[in-house]
Amino acid sequence: MSFNRTFKRKNKDGTIKTYYAEVESVRVEGKVVQRYVRSLGTDPEHPNNISIEPVHFSYLALRLMQEALTPNDVFEMLEKMGQPVKKEELKRIGINYDFEKKTYSISLFYKKISRSRTTTDARYAQKNQKHRPHTNEQ
Repeated sequence: MSFNRTFKRKNKDGTIKTYYAEVESVRVEGKVVQRYVRSLGTDPEHPNNISIEPVHFSYLALRLMQEALTPNDVFEMLEKMGQPVKKEELKRIGINYDFEKKTYSISLFYKKISRSRTTTDARYAQKNQKHRPHTNEQ
């Protein structure tokens, strides 16, 4: 049986970001330990790494070879599998095969949402103004 586990990481700017992973409990040398199954990213309801069946892998591979794969095709396939996904702008996908476990998975990569440049630039200007001595040029 697997369950979700949270990991809190502190960023350089001091903010704390929560990441989720799917883990399962197994016995190793008489002790119960958690074995990492997969990363769920920052949103456990909509993971970025999803296990797929060989049938779905062949569908994706065929559509890729035909250069006819669209983000909507990927979303529809995952929804038919019963996997909830975020319907945001998909940047790229990765199709993975684990030789040891003989399993397929798909990785979804969304476009990043950048912070507003105006607030970042304003903070940078204020910080720079404090450290830079004023010069009067005449």
